[in-house]
Amino acid sequence: MAGRAPSTSSAARWWLVVLVAGYLLIELVGGAPDSPLVPALPAEVRVPGWTARGARVLGFDRLGRRGLTALALVLVAAVVCAFLLLAREAWRGRVRVAPVLVAGIVALALSVAGPLLLSRDVYSYAAYGRMFALHHANPYSTPPAAFPADPFTRVLSPQWVDARSVYGPAFTLVSAGIGRLFRASPAATIQAFKLLSALALAGATLLAAAACRKMRPDRTALTVALIALNPVLMLHTVGGGHSDALAALLLAGALWCVSRPVTGSGGAMGRSERFGLEAPALSATVLLALASSIKVALVVGLVVWLWVTLRRAGRGPWLVAGAAHLGLAVAAGAAVAAPLWAGRETFGSLETLGSLEGWASGVRLVARGSEAVARAVAGRSAEAMADHLTRAVFYVVFAAAVVWMLERARPPSIGHAFGASLLLLALAIPILLPWYSAWFILFLPFLSDDVILWAGVGVGALLALTGIPAEPAGTPALWRDMVLFVHYAVAPLMLGLLAVVVIRVFTRTELAPLSLPPSLATSLRSTDDVSPR
Repeated sequence: MAGRAPSTSSAARWWLVVLVAGYLLIELVGGAPDSPLVPALPAEVRVPGWTARGARVLGFDRLGRRGLTALALVLVAAVVCAFLLLAREAWRGRVRVAPVLVAGIVALALSVAGPLLLSRDVYSYAAYGRMFALHHANPYSTPPAAFPADPFTRVLSPQWVDARSVYGPAFTLVSAGIGRLFRASPAATIQAFKLLSALALAGATLLAAAACRKMRPDRTALTVALIALNPVLMLHTVGGGHSDALAALLLAGALWCVSRPVTGSGGAMGRSERFGLEAPALSATVLLALASSIKVALVVGLVVWLWVTLRRAGRGPWLVAGAAHLGLAVAAGAAVAAPLWAGRETFGSLETLGSLEGWASGVRLVARGSEAVARAVAGRSAEAMADHLTRAVFYVVFAAAVVWMLERARPPSIGHAFGASLLLLALAIPILLPWYSAWFILFLPFLSDDVILWAGVGVGALLALTGIPAEPAGTPALWRDMVLFVHYAVAPLMLGLLAVVVIRVFTRTELAPLSLPPSLATSLRSTDDVSPR
C-alpha cells in the first residue's frame, strides 16, 4: 500500500462531493409522496417539510412509485460506488482526515433531518419502551398487541405485533427513557431515535479514529470514511434509527480503552497491568457487556476479548484476571437486566431471535436448498431437521474459524480479533440485515489481512443496495422483485464472501499483530517479535 500523501487527492475530493450530494438527493426522494424509501408512518407523522418541498422543486413528486424506486436504486448505487472509490483512495493513503470528517458530519446531519428510511424497527423500539415507561408492562413478557391504542402498535410490522421484545435490556431502558420523554409526540419520538443513532455513530467514528491513531495511524482517514460516510450505515442504520449504532459506540469505546497506554510508577508496568487488570482493560469488559445487552449476538465480541485477555495474562494469574473480568461483565449485564426481569419469560425473546431469518443471508439460501432436498427425499417432516442441521454446520464453521484465529495463529491484535470474528458472525447467522454492518465495519481498518478488510467492505456495500422498496404496500411486484434479487443475487455473494473470510483465516496462520496497546505489548515481547504487516 502506498504511503500517506501530503494532501487529499482530487479524485477523493470528487467522491466526497458525490457522496454528500447523493445523500441529499436520497433524502429528497424520501420526501416525495409515496416514496419507496419511507415505511408507513403513524397517522400524525409527516415527512420533514424541507424534503417535501425539495422533492416538488426537482419534480420527484411526479415520478410515481415505480419511477421513484428506479431513481432511488440509481442514487444508492451511485453513492455506493463513490464510497468504494473513496475508500480505495483512503486505503492508499491519499485522503486526509479533516475533509472526510467534515463530509461525514454533513451526511449525518442530512440523515437526521430527513425522513425515517427503509425500516419500521424504530416503531418496535418505541412500542417496547412505551410499554415499560407508560403502560407499566414488561416487554419481555407482554407483546405490543396488549396495547392496541398505542400509536406505535398501529404501525408495527404484522409479524411483530404479537412478539415480545428481542432487543437487549440496555436498549429497552434507553427506549423507555425516550418513550417517556417524548410521550406526547410520535414524530419527536422517531426523531429522537434517529438523533441517538447519529450521535452514537459520530461518537464511534471519533473513538475508532483515536484508537487507530495509536494502533494503525496510517489508516485513520480510512477509519473515518468507513464509518461516517458508509452508505449502509448512513441510510439504513442512522436513516432507520437503529440500535446497532449505539452498540457500535460501545464497541468503539472498548477498542479505544485497550489502545490506551498503561504504565505503573516510573513507566514500568505494575502487577495489575501484567495480569490484565488495568483500568482500561476492565473498562473494555464493561463496555462490551453493555454492547451485548443491546444486541445479544455481540456477546461474541465479549467472549473474544476475554479469551485474548486471559491468554495474555499468562498461566499463573489467568484465574484472577478471569474472575475479575467475568464478574464485571455479569454485574454490568445484571444491572441493566434487573428492572426488566420477568423470570423464565425473560429468555423467551432468545427463542424468537433464534428463529429469525433474512433473505440476504447465505445461510438461509443453503437452508432453503437443504429443505427442498429433504422434502423430496423424506417429506415435509424432514424440513425442520434439514434447517437445523444447516444452521449447525455454519455455527460450527464460525466457531472453528474463530478458535483457529485465536489459538493456532500468532496472537492477533485485538482489533483484528474483533473485526474478523464479528464479520464471521454476521455472515454465519441465518438473518443478515443491513444495520448489522455496524457490528464489524469500525474494526475493518484494524485487520491485518487486507483481503478480509475488503470482504467486509463488500458485505456492507451489498447490504446498502437492499431494502428498496421498503415494504410491499402499493407495489407488491416491486417488493417481490427486490426479495428475489436479494435472495438469489446478494445471498450467494454473501456465501462466497463467507468462504473467502474462512479460507483466509485458516490459511493465514502467520498473522502478526498490528501495533499493540503498550499495556499488552510488553507481555508479548518475549514470544512475538514479528513486525506489523
